[in-house]
Amino acid sequence: MAPINNGTLVSSCDSCHDEATCRESRERGDSFASQVISCVCKDGFVGDGLTCYNTKLCSDSSCCSQGYHWSLDSGCVDTDECSLPESPCPPPQVCQNTPGSFQCMEPSSSTRSGNSSQSVQFTCGHNVCPLGMDCIMSGNWTGCGDPCDHYTVLDDEWRSTNNTMNQIVRCDRNVNWQGWYRLFLGQMSAHIPEMCVADYRCGTHAPLWITEPHPTQSNEIVVRSVCGSWGSCCSFSSNVIHVKLCYGNYYVYKLVMPSTCNLAYCAEVNRTEPAVALTTPDQRPHNSTIAQATSYMTATTSAATVEGRVRLANGWNGSCSGRVEIFYRGQWGTVCDDDWDMTDAQVHHTVPALDRAVGLFGWMTSCAQATNHSSVNADTEGLDPTTVATMRMLVWSVKWGTVCDDAWDLRDASVVCRQLGCGSARSALQSAAFGQGTGPIWLDNVSCFGNESSLMDCRHQGFGAHNCIHSEDASVVCERQGPPPQSSQLICGHDKLQVGLDLASMTHSRFDPFSGNLAARNCTWVRVQDDVVWYEVEARAGACGNTLTTNHTHAIYSNSLFLYPINDTSFILPVSLPFSCAYPLDTDTSLNVAIRPLLALTGGISGSGTKARTSMSLFRDYNYTETYPAGQVTLPVGSPLYVEVSVDEKDPSLAAVLEDCYATHSSNPDDPVRYSLIHNKCPTDRRQVSVVESGLSSKARFSALFFLPQGEYRDVFPPVFQGQVTEVN
Repeated sequence: MAPINNGTLVSSCDSCHDEATCRESRERGDSFASQVISCVCKDGFVGDGLTCYNTKLCSDSSCCSQGYHWSLDSGCVDTDECSLPESPCPPPQVCQNTPGSFQCMEPSSSTRSGNSSQSVQFTCGHNVCPLGMDCIMSGNWTGCGDPCDHYTVLDDEWRSTNNTMNQIVRCDRNVNWQGWYRLFLGQMSAHIPEMCVADYRCGTHAPLWITEPHPTQSNEIVVRSVCGSWGSCCSFSSNVIHVKLCYGNYYVYKLVMPSTCNLAYCAEVNRTEPAVALTTPDQRPHNSTIAQATSYMTATTSAATVEGRVRLANGWNGSCSGRVEIFYRGQWGTVCDDDWDMTDAQVHHTVPALDRAVGLFGWMTSCAQATNHSSVNADTEGLDPTTVATMRMLVWSVKWGTVCDDAWDLRDASVVCRQLGCGSARSALQSAAFGQGTGPIWLDNVSCFGNESSLMDCRHQGFGAHNCIHSEDASVVCERQGPPPQSSQLICGHDKLQVGLDLASMTHSRFDPFSGNLAARNCTWVRVQDDVVWYEVEARAGACGNTLTTNHTHAIYSNSLFLYPINDTSFILPVSLPFSCAYPLDTDTSLNVAIRPLLALTGGISGSGTKARTSMSLFRDYNYTETYPAGQVTLPVGSPLYVEVSVDEKDPSLAAVLEDCYATHSSNPDDPVRYSLIHNKCPTDRRQVSVVESGLSSKARFSALFFLPQGEYRDVFPPVFQGQVTEVN
């Protein structure tokens, strides 16, 4: 936008606000040879002519959006937060003002040849994105990602610098620019011009071009100014955009809305050096941090998918299984399963950003003999095979397509799984195991060695060359898959472990919640309660394949629930949902004996002596021959306790008698919470407590089974002994 004394310079009166007057002038002193058009707000209104504000209604700033403030002369104007006394960005971040807001960016030490070497880094939440990455939004998820993997294709033919047709005048101010964009003209990657473009080109009045050269390093994002040509090369105030060079020698742009109409971004193709190399494979390290899955399992979330990407269609939601589809410049297509094996599938899952036409054109050298394909245009007759193959790729439609299952095997499947980051391949399925695809069949007779990083690196007949129908679509089942974790529950009970599967979520994920079995194939007991399917297993080692491991503090029971897809009738490896329950083993014991001696005397001198010395010991076996050492003793739940109370008296006529014995949760014998073992000389539960000896000698003995009082895993101090020394009958 270019404010002048009598309004704002525009290219057309159509840009003026309803409350503005469009003024035309051909004064000799003008800087343009042609007429000058400007927009001026009417009396009672202020603004730049593109937007006008009622001075009576808006003087209290009520008309201004967040990030704007009221000006008596100009109406609502942008607040430059970066010019405030205290910068909103902490050092060393650089504040960059944007309409209605600002951005905090990290300066980079990277340099580049040419002018304006400034490189920036973006913040994402509280984190600073790595060099060359931006804060990417994908659905409900936001994180640092590579713009080369997350962009929208901008392929309007009217943007060409060669376009001088202006029946429909375009204006990019009317576009809601979000994120990053890659330019295409026809089948060729394009870029914004670096030189002034003549008026009335690119489908608009004032074409937009960048004032500095494109970056030459692929690991950085740079700032570039944009000018609009209208009479002079930079008639309108410039916008600032971000640019990145991607591996494969093409550019992506973070575009913003121009200042006025009619301005639009131009596109051109460098005819002397193709923007996309046609024979060099993409060697870029693929380290994008974003990999979201929608109804497909894909290796990218870019709004415009790039050539060579693969996805798994119609599989279990969010899983690594499904029909293999590959993208060729705009749509998905299946791969014919001729020669398809496990090796091809492994590569399918590793390269989240293997892409670009570079690999596609590299493939064509091995497919040059397929000149009799029905897609070859008649105009290609007489050309050499390589030229025919290249031209065929340029005229084919752009879409996802399937892969035919001719010779499809585990080597092919391994490539697919690796490319998607889904681990190793479990199955290479044929005959449209996950349903028939639609659209083209892009690949047939795929033959992988198994170590390729992309399905594009494997041998095949060439794109679109096949003899298949969609009932032959190839599919894969990869290792990394399973039901959504939020769909399952686990209860670690005292005597059993329970795994619950949400009925609706599992069905939506295309798993059969009733198909499961534990490690032991015959353990399939289920019950349904409140739309949850519960599987149960005893908390016992060996039960249904339970494993028991112990450490210093816990006993851990582990197993796995194996589930199968809905309506699965073929041989397929089930998905596994491992689960485990840990039970504390630490227990403390306390032995407390109090014996009060009593000697009845009639007449004479009487007095009181000390208590009889007593001790309590815990033995290892029922023979009472070997005691546990003093200190803490840890025993498995259900173990027998062999306890002996000994009275240190030399008089053989005295004996120890067990009257009361109880356990507590503390070492305090007066703890009010008690779990009685012996009461009034009798066991409280004869199935679990046995009095072996009492009142026969200076030793009293009993045995008891060690279980959790009240079913609680808490420290236990058994037993506290209260008894007496009595005369042997």
